[in-house]
Amino acid sequence: MSTLPFHALVGLDAAQQALLLLAVEPRLRGLVVTASAGTGKTSLARGMRLLLNDEAMPFVEIPPGVDAENLYGGLNLEATLRRGEMVLQPGVLARAHGGVAYVDGINLLTDANSNLLLAVLDEGEVRVEREGVSLRSPAEFSLIGSYDPAEGMPRKHLLDRLGLLVSLPGSFDVGQRTAVIQQNLRTNGHSWEEDLQFLQGLVKTAREHLPNVEISDRQLRQLSVTALQYGVEGHRVDLFAAWAACAAAALELRPTVEDEDLTLAARLVILPRATQIPEQMPDNPPPPPPPPPEPETAE
Repeated sequence: MSTLPFHALVGLDAAQQALLLLAVEPRLRGLVVTASAGTGKTSLARGMRLLLNDEAMPFVEIPPGVDAENLYGGLNLEATLRRGEMVLQPGVLARAHGGVAYVDGINLLTDANSNLLLAVLDEGEVRVEREGVSLRSPAEFSLIGSYDPAEGMPRKHLLDRLGLLVSLPGSFDVGQRTAVIQQNLRTNGHSWEEDLQFLQGLVKTAREHLPNVEISDRQLRQLSVTALQYGVEGHRVDLFAAWAACAAAALELRPTVEDEDLTLAARLVILPRATQIPEQMPDNPPPPPPPPPEPETAE
């Protein structure tokens, strides 16, 4: 596992951009990263807490093989025996409330656990019931997942709930490999700290600025048209793309969304979900045909 902070990782620009958007706009709900082992996925996930500069923020790692009781909550055996009555305890999803939940191997979750996770993402709370005793716990968090595509895909319904999808490069060229070595050999931790402080200040300012960012009806239509052209169904994607574009503008402290914000939103939200490639317009389209001649009038 990489010991570098997330913002010092090499070759992960798209994932780092996605993380910044998620830190600014929590309605994006989460980020799923496609990557092989040893690419810094965990450092990226932990970077969310660093960006928001909140050491108290919960960060829970959920192994894909977790059992339902640990995930969702269940019987607290020790407290039950001590009190002589049934006592329930929350699971890891409730402990992630207000923070980040990270699942490395999100594609390996069982169907049952995927369904539990879907329910929590939709409802924002966990409800545990055992023999007439119930426990309700808030569970609103950003979900970051990662998986190796060689081991299969995550459930589509789970990906649909999360705004940002990124594929990390499977291999690096010589220049990138050299940069990885150089980054890991650097001993001056102050430079990383200064970079992090800059990003923390940027995220804080962008979050405050976000409500003032405006996106036009034309731009909203453009995002919807792009989604349709790439065969992406569902209104949720259009919303995610709009929120991502506004977050991108907020990070640049702009009052309005620009074309580059739409491009970034399309790259991180729409294109990873594409089911078709739109027909390409030719570089030099032929001129339109001449208008038909006007009918002759009798003199």
